[in-house]
Amino acid sequence: MVPKLTMTTTIVVVFIVLFSTIQIFSIPNFARKYHMDCSACHNPVPRLNEYGFKFRAAGFRLPDQEIGKDASSDKMSDYLGGRIQANYNVKSSETPAGVTTNSNSFTFNEFTLYPIAGSFGKYLSSFVELSFIPDEAVEIENAYARVTLGQENSYFTVRAGIFHPFEGYGASDRPLGLSRPLFQVNKALNTQFKPWGYDQAGVEVGYNYNNTFIRATVFNGILASGEPAQGGGLVKAKTDPSFNSKDIQIFATQILTDNGGGISGYFYNGYVDLPTLSSTPYQNNYNRFAIYASYPLQKAVLMGGYQKGQDDYYDKTLNKVNSTFNSNGWFGEADYGINDELWLGLRYAQFDPSEKLDDNKVNNVTGVVNYSFNNGLQLIGEYNYKSSEQGVNLKQKDNSFEVRMIYIYWFFNLLPSKKAWL
Repeated sequence: MVPKLTMTTTIVVVFIVLFSTIQIFSIPNFARKYHMDCSACHNPVPRLNEYGFKFRAAGFRLPDQEIGKDASSDKMSDYLGGRIQANYNVKSSETPAGVTTNSNSFTFNEFTLYPIAGSFGKYLSSFVELSFIPDEAVEIENAYARVTLGQENSYFTVRAGIFHPFEGYGASDRPLGLSRPLFQVNKALNTQFKPWGYDQAGVEVGYNYNNTFIRATVFNGILASGEPAQGGGLVKAKTDPSFNSKDIQIFATQILTDNGGGISGYFYNGYVDLPTLSSTPYQNNYNRFAIYASYPLQKAVLMGGYQKGQDDYYDKTLNKVNSTFNSNGWFGEADYGINDELWLGLRYAQFDPSEKLDDNKVNNVTGVVNYSFNNGLQLIGEYNYKSSEQGVNLKQKDNSFEVRMIYIYWFFNLLPSKKAWL
């Protein structure tokens, strides 16, 4: 596997270098296609403002001009791009017994290729995102097609393929820093699901009316291993209780202001087969409910969110499911824009993986510095302090500081027009 990956990565990198050596424009292809600055859609990068959110929702079309119209480009470079991420990490951990470990390292985080990203004709758009990580198989983060039907203030969308869990706005959008709130990326006790981190296969239907956006999605779900059931080797066994079960998600967003003010509601119902003391797994039927809210206040954006979870409880003594248990989490965050390029952020988050147990909460304080050069280059520094309760008066304490350089670049000039490829 590793030699094949190395060869694949080498070919991709050489291809990019050959076609971008003479002239590189480190501006996202959407901005270059429409001759816009990054700030037209972001405030700040990577968080979307109202126009950027609507541009994505409309299938990478100008929401006030191109819905129902041909939005194709004759330049293949308008559909191709890549991203490089490299990190420097400093970490310190202290166990409940008082043992401390320290580490620091430079790491190549990820190379990402966007081979088909944009709109085609009057109704179709697609987005493909492939991630290459050292010594790991190529990961498909996004590979979907979307159809957009209607007009500027009222239109339907249908999306199918593999995609991120949801497309948020304000507090539910991508974070200012490198990490997400605890309840999005942590699992309830002895379970497998988390709201963010699984790029699932599914079909989504959406309706958009003015500033209201509603999405209903049917997913294949996840496996007991924690992998999404995308297909190929990642499929549920025919003997599993959830072989034919599907997960359902509802996500609604109401935009309040053009610079990050909004409310989002989230509901997820799913099934996953988890191991038991016997050879037969049990089917965990779980639910997640969440609400997000954000609002700008002069140069700051205040945001927060709360999530409640419910899972089946497997009793090891009785070797069966005999009740349910709840989990919960919340966060509050304030982001402040020094100017268009430089933003600061501070977040406090808490997560309780099981309300049945005491002294198992996780608390997290995150500080962020985000600087975007608005030319494809971005630097993000993030400090995290996490305290994990592991019983009465026992805590695992983790401190980490990470600096990440992100460089997004897009093919230019040397690539022929679409007609030359046909």
